[in-house]
Amino acid sequence: MDNFLKKVKLNSLVNAVIYVVIGLVLIVWPVTSASVLCLALGAVLLVCGAVDVILFCTHRDGSLYSGGLLVLGVILAALGCWIIASPQLVAVLVPRVIGLLICVHGVGDMSDALTLRRVGHPRWTAALALGLVTLVLGAVLVFYSFSVLSTIVRIIGFFLLYDGASDIWISAQVSRAVKQAERDAQAQAGAVDVDFTDLNGDGTPKE
Repeated sequence: MDNFLKKVKLNSLVNAVIYVVIGLVLIVWPVTSASVLCLALGAVLLVCGAVDVILFCTHRDGSLYSGGLLVLGVILAALGCWIIASPQLVAVLVPRVIGLLICVHGVGDMSDALTLRRVGHPRWTAALALGLVTLVLGAVLVFYSFSVLSTIVRIIGFFLLYDGASDIWISAQVSRAVKQAERDAQAQAGAVDVDFTDLNGDGTPKE
């Protein structure tokens, strides 16, 4: 269980660092980042659609599954071409998707803050506030639209940068709190052992 929790925390830290890096890239190169994002998303959908169509052509057996592959492949390929040809889609769809991801991170941060509260960490309120702000920032991207592409990309970058930095800080606080709780538990267990083996106070067990 301890190894599993360590892996979870490591993954969270890696994700936070990735968010910080992506946020900085979006802030420094907003228009280029948006264009690359559109091309990458469109290319992935186009390739997936082409693969489905190829599978249909090579395994055509008249079944419902085979026909579904063709329909899905055509839809994905058409959607990929549309995204590549329409970069303005970034200003409509992608901010909302990223906003949802940030909201999920905010909820996770608030959960970590409650963990800090349970172990008596003095900074749990700060962690809770950071998680709440993250949740609000994500909601802003989900429910509000921005007309200028460079503006929305930079806003996304700032939000991701904040999300990653707050995740790193909260993860560090949780890790320190857990380690302190483990040390306190070990010290308490050691004190109990001493009391049990030296009840007479003279180095010999009590008769």
